[in-house]
Amino acid sequence: MDHPDPRHTARLAAYGSVSTHLSLLSDRRLGEVVASATPLGSGIGGRSAELDLCGTRVFVKRVPLTDVELRPENVRSTANVFGLPTFYQYGAGSSGFGAWRELAVHTMTTGWVIGSEYEGFPLMYHWRVLPDSPPQAFADEFGGIDGAVAHWEGSSAVRDRLEAIGRSSSSLVIFLEHVPQTLGTWLSNHRTATAEGPYDPRYAWAEETLIRGADFMSSRGLVHFDAHFNNVLTDGRMIYFADFGLALSSEFELSQAETEFLSDHLTYDGCYIANHLIRHHLPDNLHGGTEHGAFLRNWIAGERSEKVPPAIATVINRHARTASVLDEFHRRLLSESKLTPYPVADIERAQQQGDCSTDQWAGNATRPAPIRPWPVGSANASAGERLGRGRR
Repeated sequence: MDHPDPRHTARLAAYGSVSTHLSLLSDRRLGEVVASATPLGSGIGGRSAELDLCGTRVFVKRVPLTDVELRPENVRSTANVFGLPTFYQYGAGSSGFGAWRELAVHTMTTGWVIGSEYEGFPLMYHWRVLPDSPPQAFADEFGGIDGAVAHWEGSSAVRDRLEAIGRSSSSLVIFLEHVPQTLGTWLSNHRTATAEGPYDPRYAWAEETLIRGADFMSSRGLVHFDAHFNNVLTDGRMIYFADFGLALSSEFELSQAETEFLSDHLTYDGCYIANHLIRHHLPDNLHGGTEHGAFLRNWIAGERSEKVPPAIATVINRHARTASVLDEFHRRLLSESKLTPYPVADIERAQQQGDCSTDQWAGNATRPAPIRPWPVGSANASAGERLGRGRR
């Protein structure tokens, strides 16, 4: 039976052509193809480039593959082979738990797209292990490996992981469907709405689509853990979750501690996305110069600015309680200790309390009807945006 959306059929046709072409190349020839790609940038999660194959734009990511991960007993293993602490899952400068986990998630998400279970992921056309040079300056954000280890509570496992990356002589090369823009860039072009002007429904579309995607991943036992809007892509018609370097799945080989951690965090992505949207991507000047945490607390207490358009107020009402809890957790995680416990009970309580709208807004802040997405320009995302991998 044909898929009702011809774009899905076109995606699968490109997938068939590109994946077959890449699969037929020798390692030597594939290495030459990768070397000829246009570089985009590098970060703690890997190096990126883009190229054209079979008339299709392809995004190429090279993830460092350490000697530990290449040991026979660890090849394709999704176990925590470095014994990293669970707090290393948070997107606060983590290099991730290993290339094989990232590959496993792309394998799952590609299957979901092909099977029409959920289409909001870039297709993985191919992957291969190829010789590579060690990444350079990947820990410079922290002043080097010593600074990164200090940032992560002096964890010896983090040191082992980072030093292994610095010695790596291979990469897992992943060939992905190219999506032209990050959601962050796309939204930044629409941040001038005011209470007096017409409301731009893109925010409602983005919020609804993002939460639907987070709910889907959660229902499959998958948590992204780094879904800021440089790691989420759009072509203006769909939103795609990308960069799974920090993702955790119930399908992985997990320790008991990791299993419990995952169970506690199954709603993390939805809370994170909502807080990130309110903090960084609503129209300019809506916070009125107020610090984000204080803005949320004031909003919950009923102190709302008239500058906030009613439809955007609906978005804030829907998520302010959970966003406030998560924002305070992130503040403590970054400024006090990475050992700060995740406030799962407080998150659940905030979810149960639900919408914090008041009579002042209830009459006119209704959720916009579902909308058709828009075409976007052809400008590609910058290297830092696509790799994202600017993990915060």
